[in-house]
Amino acid sequence: MNSDVGGLIRKCRKKAKLSQEVFADLMHTTQSTISRIEQNLISCEATFLAKAAAITNSQDVVIAALFSADAAIQFLQTVPMFIGGMFKWML
Repeated sequence: MNSDVGGLIRKCRKKAKLSQEVFADLMHTTQSTISRIEQNLISCEATFLAKAAAITNSQDVVIAALFSADAAIQFLQTVPMFIGGMFKWML
């Protein structure tokens, strides 16, 4: 598992071409807090990371970083099958 969560958040933010200020507004926090998280000076909760991934449309990057690439690929392939099975079950 990747222990550089701050670096991961920075990578997602930059991939989305967002400044710390704009990203902070979208995350409902301050630029200073984003800076400290990106430097790993303070930690963040999993919900913060999930929200950051959603805002920056970087869910794939987060999954690949937190798990091995093989696990991420397997997960991404399984989700559509699971959703399809749920629809069949409901109908």
